[in-house]
Amino acid sequence: MIKKAMIYNRIIMICMCVLLSVITVGCALSTDTDSDSDEGTYYIYCLDRDENTLPYYEYKTDTTDKYRLIDELIKEMSTVKEDVGYKEAIRDFKIVSEVLEDKQLILSVDEKYSMLSPTSEVLTRAAIVRTLGQIDGVDYISIRYMGEELKDALGQPVGPMNVAMFIDNPGDEINAYENKELKLFFANMDGTGLTEVTRDVEYNTSISVEKLIVEQLIKGTEAEQLRSTINPQTEIINVTVKDGICYVNLTSAFLTVPDGISPDVMLYSVVDSLMQVPGIQKVQFLIDGESNINLTDNISLSALYERNLDIIR
Repeated sequence: MIKKAMIYNRIIMICMCVLLSVITVGCALSTDTDSDSDEGTYYIYCLDRDENTLPYYEYKTDTTDKYRLIDELIKEMSTVKEDVGYKEAIRDFKIVSEVLEDKQLILSVDEKYSMLSPTSEVLTRAAIVRTLGQIDGVDYISIRYMGEELKDALGQPVGPMNVAMFIDNPGDEINAYENKELKLFFANMDGTGLTEVTRDVEYNTSISVEKLIVEQLIKGTEAEQLRSTINPQTEIINVTVKDGICYVNLTSAFLTVPDGISPDVMLYSVVDSLMQVPGIQKVQFLIDGESNINLTDNISLSALYERNLDIIR
């Protein structure tokens, strides 16, 4: 039986602590952009086209008044330069008010904010905090929606956020490659259980290990006595991690279970493989950004899936 914990309502907001690779744009910038930036120089965080990472570019200004600077950086995040080639962080919604009290910046967003997909919302919030958190005198940032604090997937308030809550992978070159030993789970021959396989992979460090694991599962296995678990036509939209939950957003091809493979085995090949990554406690599946989808009559993807050792043979 699939072990699951149903989410309270449809996910509207996701909490902080995004583990993401920050891509250098235009020149080789330090990962520690906040402490190394010169006076009058700020880094504008945005989204890459696939919404997997938070690239940034350098922005210079003579503005020193913190209130005017807040407005200026918010405007910049709403209108990313075309030659940068990335998505603006503030899009499809508006920040309707900003209040700075005791070094805490409180931003109120309009109702369109709730239309962001869960993974887009995570990245959007991270970009806002990392950009505005560079301003001297802005130590914490809170976001309010419809007059109330943002809440996490379990209905708990997110609370004030600061730059330190969003962790980046060490910033090596974009095209650097490393070898990684992965522990993956594929199906046994009758498709009713999982077997662990160790695979050495050379990969581009600009992608996360979590995404790499899902890529390798989709790639499948050619090992004897083992079977691939995922429809090879499945494409990855994005894979993000926050608050111990790994959000795996895939195309609808994932809903087609390979012949002879149990749906439970397909799901837990992903879940148990991702559980090998330190810090991941649960997995949330999304199809084209939506979680309110059934895989079968008795299996809903509107759940947080945990490790299942009983299915491992």
